[in-house]
Amino acid sequence: MNTRHAVILAAGYGSRLNPTEGHKLLATIGSRPLLEHHLANFAALKVDRVVVVTGYEAADLREAVHRFDPPGSMEVQCVHNDDFDAGNGISVLTGADALGDPPPPFWLTMSDHLFEPGLFDGLNARIGAVIDERTEGVLLIDRKLDRIFDMPDANKLRLDGEFAIGKQLDEFDAVDIGLFWCGPGFVEALRREKNARGDCSTSDAVRRLVKAGRFAFFDVGEALWQDVDTPAAREHAEKLWQQWD
Repeated sequence: MNTRHAVILAAGYGSRLNPTEGHKLLATIGSRPLLEHHLANFAALKVDRVVVVTGYEAADLREAVHRFDPPGSMEVQCVHNDDFDAGNGISVLTGADALGDPPPPFWLTMSDHLFEPGLFDGLNARIGAVIDERTEGVLLIDRKLDRIFDMPDANKLRLDGEFAIGKQLDEFDAVDIGLFWCGPGFVEALRREKNARGDCSTSDAVRRLVKAGRFAFFDVGEALWQDVDTPAAREHAEKLWQQWD
């Protein structure tokens, strides 16, 4: 399975991190901005087109993105989400619309997440092994609950028993690492949710597709990651990167 497109959600305020670099996508870990980490990871997946969805400080971020020299022949495009105060599903729809109608399959990640580079070794094939012709989305998950740096802020999942997803779950057995594989049906699930209540999030699409039997989960095993959304989390991410680099 080769998925040649990717979307980075970078529309939020990043107020809890408040990086000196300006936008959170430009915050450096290991002397490299998060954007550069993401592009390197997508290059390892043979992605050749990346859409960055902007919102807050869009003009500054767009200018900074255009200054980057992406790896190989990768094309990086910025598209703006005017409604960036809404749920993150609106940003996904903005990015998907830029990819085409219907959109091709694409990788999806949050701008402020850092992943161990080894996670991406052979990931196309490993994800391909957990999907079938009905699968319209895959969420990468982590069951190493004792290794989660900021559990109260983690998006939690209950996979054993009645499915549930959300930050406020009391009973859960995995967390969302902020990395998805999305088929056209993932986008359609977001559109249906938006039409139903005027807003949508990635968790809404997961719920709808799980209920329809069209979603899969991929456990990252021993691979590590970090949501870089506070100064303390950024410090922890720096320590992780020193181990990986």
